[in-house]
Amino acid sequence: MSDSQKFMRNILLFGGMWGVAEATLGYLLHFLPTGISGMVMFPIGFYFMFNAFKSTGKESAIFMTAMVAAGLKCVDLLIPANTFLKVSNPALSIILESLVVFGFVTFYREKQYFQPAALVSLGWIFLFIISQALIFKPAEGLYLMPAMKMTVYIAFNTFISGLLIGAYLKFRDVKMLNLNISHYSFIQPGLIIILAIICELGNSLI
Repeated sequence: MSDSQKFMRNILLFGGMWGVAEATLGYLLHFLPTGISGMVMFPIGFYFMFNAFKSTGKESAIFMTAMVAAGLKCVDLLIPANTFLKVSNPALSIILESLVVFGFVTFYREKQYFQPAALVSLGWIFLFIISQALIFKPAEGLYLMPAMKMTVYIAFNTFISGLLIGAYLKFRDVKMLNLNISHYSFIQPGLIIILAIICELGNSLI
């Protein structure tokens, strides 16, 4: 397998796995109060984007992995009951996540854990709230919170997301956190993407 093929395989693999996570765990977390799901799903997205970057050595892998995950979200447009706005909001949020992680890898240094993790988490929640206020404007959103409640939420989100990302950065050499994908072909990513599509469409039909 050539380097370009390995690059594409890794993009499809990590993007597909992220898509499965969004369509399963992400779907269930959205039944919780507003804002809770992001505290967990952003670190999960970070995990897949960071692994794509590390496994390819290319910053562009971050954005392309997010494009795969966002594209899987867009399959919901195949269901007539779904509106473009309902589908595009989470897809665009995934793209915004990639911008924050892209910025993160430019200043991240090895052996740094919780401080950069807290900063990337803080950057993401700020960008997310601003995008809600200026672009998405959902009927229910974090941008509608009173100032004091929003401040508390931002601090709590930064702590939880930063703790999860920091723990991953600190212990990412542990075997269970690493995927040995050197022997993978395009079959594994293809099957994972099919699973993600089935889960996404299944959620829309429930």
